[in-house]
Amino acid sequence: MKRKRKVFLVLLIAFVILITGGCSQKVKSDQITQLDRVETTEKKGTSVKKLEKINQIPDDGIITAAQMDTISGEDGQFQFSGKDQDKGITYVWTYEGKRIKNPVDQNLKVEFSDAKIEEVKKAGGNAPYGLAITLQKMNLAAPAALGLTLNEKWDADNAVLCKYVDGEARKVCDVVVGSVSGIGDKALTNLAFNVLEVGDTYYILAGKSKEDNEENKGAEEKTKNNGNNDQQSHEVDNSPTGNNQNDSEQAAETQSGQSSGENQNDQGSSHTCTISIECSTILNNWDDLNEAKADFVPSDGWILYTSEVEYSPGETVYDVLYRVCKDTSIQMSAKYTPAYGSYYVEGINQLYEFDCGELSGWMYSVNGWFPNYGCSQYEVSDGDIIEWRYTCDLGRDVGDQYYE
Repeated sequence: MKRKRKVFLVLLIAFVILITGGCSQKVKSDQITQLDRVETTEKKGTSVKKLEKINQIPDDGIITAAQMDTISGEDGQFQFSGKDQDKGITYVWTYEGKRIKNPVDQNLKVEFSDAKIEEVKKAGGNAPYGLAITLQKMNLAAPAALGLTLNEKWDADNAVLCKYVDGEARKVCDVVVGSVSGIGDKALTNLAFNVLEVGDTYYILAGKSKEDNEENKGAEEKTKNNGNNDQQSHEVDNSPTGNNQNDSEQAAETQSGQSSGENQNDQGSSHTCTISIECSTILNNWDDLNEAKADFVPSDGWILYTSEVEYSPGETVYDVLYRVCKDTSIQMSAKYTPAYGSYYVEGINQLYEFDCGELSGWMYSVNGWFPNYGCSQYEVSDGDIIEWRYTCDLGRDVGDQYYE
């Protein structure tokens, strides 16, 4: 018994010496550094301050994934404001918390210039007003709205956001124009639009609407296909045309604090959205297609033309796709991935991922935005435009700007 006590005392003394640094066999400094780094990282991960409803954009423009995670799935809207000191333009990004499912870093710094603005205005039908705006490359965590306040008065009531490609002004979306009083007699101009793509320089062109409707009808409408979302884009003349009322109202509502996805007449009304399925990119990459799948590719690439369907509140994009494919006898295969908590669509109409190259597979977009999370996590809202498209180039060929 005494022997056991002696052994215990010896071990206790050795342990005390070890933790007080008396042991000649010291722990390596790089091991201490690694441990310290781990503890520091953990502490940082738990000390992220929750974002407020209104936040100031930092100088580098970065809102981290950890910060975005604090508002992921939250009710209401969250705004991020910044200012371009050179031009005196203030801007505000607006996100809906519920639309954020997979938080990622957001670079919200916006840059403004007059680069190429005169030639772009000319290409847009000699629009009297224009502004170059650069949106940083990032993977959008959710659809967002961007509002600008210019430190000048634009005598305009119609505007569009364009990209300047091959000497042509190609429309991306509509812009809501509004004027407000500034300090003293100085007037300001408000601009607002929905952001569905980033990572490029865009141009806002604005002008006055034509007063004579008959003249408007008889005017030649200049359109160019933007090649990304298979939508018609409109070149802007002195009074930008092609204004989509729904897009304008949606951006205006978002800027005023009303949820763009909110249904105002929820009771006693049906809920509808549109869905389409197409694989036209395969037609341009026919040599890469698995020969056994050739018979499953429609001659025009359309597996399901754009169709309006009803849905129940709470249903997801996956639910709508599953039901539509079942009702129309279109083959569809999906698997549940526990790591992401979502279904992954492997194949539609017997066309699977990798059937047309190593970068091929199915992608979905809603209202032009490619969500960075699974289709069974995206809840459908009234009027949503759901597009399922087969990509042969990791999304680049169907309009996913993140990979360009």
